[in-house]
Amino acid sequence: MRPAVAVGDAHGEYYSFAAVLIHAGLMDAELNWTGGRSIFIQLGDILDRGADPLQIDKLLDLLQPAARAAGGDIIRLVGNHELEILRKNYFITSLPHYQIGPFRAKIIQDILSGAWQAAYCRGGFLFTHAGVCDGLYEALKRELGPRKPTCANIAALINRIFREAVSAGNYKHPIFNVSRRRGGADSFGGIFWEDLSALFAAHGNCPFRQVVGHTMVPQITVSESRKITAADAGMKNVFAGGFEYLEIRGRHAKIIKITED
Repeated sequence: MRPAVAVGDAHGEYYSFAAVLIHAGLMDAELNWTGGRSIFIQLGDILDRGADPLQIDKLLDLLQPAARAAGGDIIRLVGNHELEILRKNYFITSLPHYQIGPFRAKIIQDILSGAWQAAYCRGGFLFTHAGVCDGLYEALKRELGPRKPTCANIAALINRIFREAVSAGNYKHPIFNVSRRRGGADSFGGIFWEDLSALFAAHGNCPFRQVVGHTMVPQITVSESRKITAADAGMKNVFAGGFEYLEIRGRHAKIIKITED
């Protein structure tokens, strides 16, 4: 199985993000894809906070077709910051007003074309921005009907639901839930807004391992059950030598630390 690298929220930190790609051997200093058949998984939230979110978008637009041509891939997951722009809720974005409309139109086109998605399964790991808690897993399992609730089937179902929601502009499905713990009205959160502490506490029914971003942690953190890996290590730490990313080979995930030279 081809190796994969997973990185959490980028939040506009273009130079840190580029440094991670170079460190992981996926890109060179001239912005060429050097990862061969590797898979790069970005866990969502390229927007906001940092100064250059659209530069990250342009970089991934450049690298994704190059990766696919080389037999690899770049998996771009949608985070809650992108989701709220899709929903025309602009309360958390730091994009200038004149950039919001064009970016929203672009990301809709990218989602419908398959350049962005909501979930990805590889090596028995399910990758989403904020995770599938027990309540959401049970709801998705019911929608699968007689099909087995494997990681691949759950990811495919989530992506179908997501594309249909974006196409229709209807975000009522539980994958879009915001729990009361995060200031919403729902009893459990969806894959864009779930609270990390709630996910760590309530994932016993979901049988596969998950990798999530969304909540920044000082270092990559694995739950006691070993089922949940929180991978948003904070892009601002890259040049301080405190950043970590995941390298996945087969069914094994290894934490790679960027240290100061």
